[in-house]
Amino acid sequence: MKIPIRNSLILIFVLFSLSVFGQNENFASPVKIPVFLSGNFCELRPNHFHGGIDIKIQQRIGLPIYAIEEGFIYRIVVSPTGYGKALYIEHPGGKSSVYAHLDRFSDEIEAYVRAEQYRRKSFAVDLTPEKNEIRVEREQFIAYGGNSGSSGGPHLHFEIRDTETQDALNPLHFGFQVTDKVPPRFYSLIATPVSENSHIGSSTARRIFPATASGTNYSLGVNQEFEAFGKIGLAIRANDFYDGSHNICGIYTAELKVNGDVIFGYAFDRMPFSDTRYMNSHIDYELSLQNGTRVHRLWRQPGNRLGIYHTQINRGLIDIEDGKLYDIEITITDLPGNSASLKFRIRGKDRNISRQIPGNAGFFTYDDENLFRTPFMELFAPVGAFYDDFYFTYQVTPQTPDIFSKAHRIHSESEPIHLPVKLRILTESLPEHLADKSFIGRIHNNGSKSYTGGKLINGWFEAEIRTFGTYAVMTDTIPPVINPLSIREKNALTESNRIRFTISDNLSGIKSYEGTINGEWVLFDYDAKNRLLTYEFDRERFTTGKRHSLILTVKDQVDNTAVYEATFWK
Repeated sequence: MKIPIRNSLILIFVLFSLSVFGQNENFASPVKIPVFLSGNFCELRPNHFHGGIDIKIQQRIGLPIYAIEEGFIYRIVVSPTGYGKALYIEHPGGKSSVYAHLDRFSDEIEAYVRAEQYRRKSFAVDLTPEKNEIRVEREQFIAYGGNSGSSGGPHLHFEIRDTETQDALNPLHFGFQVTDKVPPRFYSLIATPVSENSHIGSSTARRIFPATASGTNYSLGVNQEFEAFGKIGLAIRANDFYDGSHNICGIYTAELKVNGDVIFGYAFDRMPFSDTRYMNSHIDYELSLQNGTRVHRLWRQPGNRLGIYHTQINRGLIDIEDGKLYDIEITITDLPGNSASLKFRIRGKDRNISRQIPGNAGFFTYDDENLFRTPFMELFAPVGAFYDDFYFTYQVTPQTPDIFSKAHRIHSESEPIHLPVKLRILTESLPEHLADKSFIGRIHNNGSKSYTGGKLINGWFEAEIRTFGTYAVMTDTIPPVINPLSIREKNALTESNRIRFTISDNLSGIKSYEGTINGEWVLFDYDAKNRLLTYEFDRERFTTGKRHSLILTVKDQVDNTAVYEATFWK
């Protein structure tokens, strides 16, 4: 049987990838149930690529988790956000594995962590045991799956890393049995004019074309073509799926052909964590803010340093000339080789349209430092802060009674920032007694405010920002709120094995908390997403059969303090 050239190329590429990334290095599964995925490697997430795979754990907390290979634990993290409770194991052969959003660890590991938490008097810890201090064997029970940190539901976030570089590797290259006979799907094509004289039809704005499916072959509907001129960048809204799961996952590879020649392509095999924020350039960031849709660009902005692009002729941009016809084919493929193709044509048509340059305050370049200064505000961006050149805009509005500076509308949220940008704002009419309760905050489009931070130096507040928007100096004088869930009228327990509180703050956010019983520090687990503090009575450290005194102290980012005191019999 003769294999079509395109399919044979896909097969060769997949086999090459499997060889490079060690398909022969098969690990045991981290779970003893069939593996179904709710998220895959390098799926598009807010401000980052997903660093691993999300394994379903039957929608329940407490599923046993196992080490995929022998080795030793080199890192243990407990955090109220992010990965929550996580284990990092180094294995022979240069690979490491990561298990995140755990509910709790095995007894040996849990005892080690708890001893360190009490020694440091902190729930949040980042521990680095000595090499071989905590060894594990292949398929050894190490933890229970959970929903800790910033998880949106019970699951195991699982990673394979290159031990030397700590780069994330695609776990599905390493022998895990995940059934996938479902090809990826196209939803739409996005065409964007990139140069100042380019346009789609008679418009200089991006245009979205719905994709029509016929099996795994996609088109743009009846016309099968559109008119354009100048430098055009294409993007696709596309997703992948796995057998036994309705969850939407990300694509593995994409390839763009123009008149039969490959001009752009990439594959998600490896992702350095230092590069993961480049996701904001890989997608159309402005479109994601407008409608929540994250699409894959098939062209690279000049400041995008991602290493995933194996082909990028002219950075993937298509130079459309008047009167010429361009045959376009876009192919997306998953790791087992299931693929889908979108074919259409672009007809060159110059309508003599030029892009309107916005009213602006300056021009920022991606490959140089950028400084913008007024008598009331200064902005400094280092080299590498942006992905492309752009016209910078700025507006200022007068001070209002609830802020202590002018309000500075700094460009547009639709322009992503890669490296932190330094912002300085001059204070106005700030009373001395409020200086230590003040900070730079952001005023959102709906009027709400959020904390950014900063320090006061000679009348100027300084902070770093990662998002453009409206900023001003504001204050927070209101302490956090402590709400008891397990103590009634400050003297009676309503739960027998634990004490729980919710804590919240009106503006600057929770900075720290501390709980003591009878003057001794006790370990309250903090689930930030649910604002929940939980102390479970520790048999080794808690004496029953008497009345106890509880004090809970909570501080916000500017040290407004709330204190809750109670006594109870246990």
